[in-house]
Amino acid sequence: MATIDADAHVVESEHTWDYMDPSDRKYRPVLVTPDGAREEGPVRSILDIGSARSYWLIDGKIRGLARTVLTARQWQELAEASGRAMAVTSAAQSLENVEVRVHHMDALGIDVQVVYPTIFIEQVTDKPEIEVALCTSYNRWMADIWQQGHGRIRWMCVLPLLSLQDALDMLPWCKDNGAVGVFMRPIEGERLLHDPYFDRLYDAVSSLNLCLGVHVANANPRERDLLGQRVAWGGVVSGPS
Repeated sequence: MATIDADAHVVESEHTWDYMDPSDRKYRPVLVTPDGAREEGPVRSILDIGSARSYWLIDGKIRGLARTVLTARQWQELAEASGRAMAVTSAAQSLENVEVRVHHMDALGIDVQVVYPTIFIEQVTDKPEIEVALCTSYNRWMADIWQQGHGRIRWMCVLPLLSLQDALDMLPWCKDNGAVGVFMRPIEGERLLHDPYFDRLYDAVSSLNLCLGVHVANANPRERDLLGQRVAWGGVVSGPS
């Protein structure tokens, strides 16, 4: 019996955005780190100074965690807590080396992984044209990885749901290039998933024999900020969601 990891992830890299059309390259996300030279001005005040994290800067805003660098000791602590080997190379996490990822799957006894995104856990932009550009590049990147993985790595496509017609146009290509479903978040901008706005998408997904992958996430910035608040010493401060 085959073993399928139905909730694997990829950590996007700068290579993810190499698949943009030339006309869309002005929307390319920029990788920033707390101690980097690119973080002058308002960006630096947003970041967690002193951490080993990197973030994506999209359309002038910090939009999501790009990666967290763990030390050897932290990997060891995770391994001891879980009772299994936890260390994963960055090449495997980001799928920069598909062969390394597949070898790691073999070591874990996994035949097929269904890969979800990381950056799209939250809203990446409120502008439809930028969302189309980012989704197009991400999907092309994952299609390339699928081809290299020889069927071992399948993926959930991301669609520009701010522009439903663009999403519908993109969907068949994703199906033909290794996608097994559509990644969605419980809150999509100003809409919940039962909103009639999505009816045509659901019809298209069904007709293509795809699934919906509703992942823990939130694409409404206001709700995300509200849910990320915590009370500390009688005051409300911003925290992670």
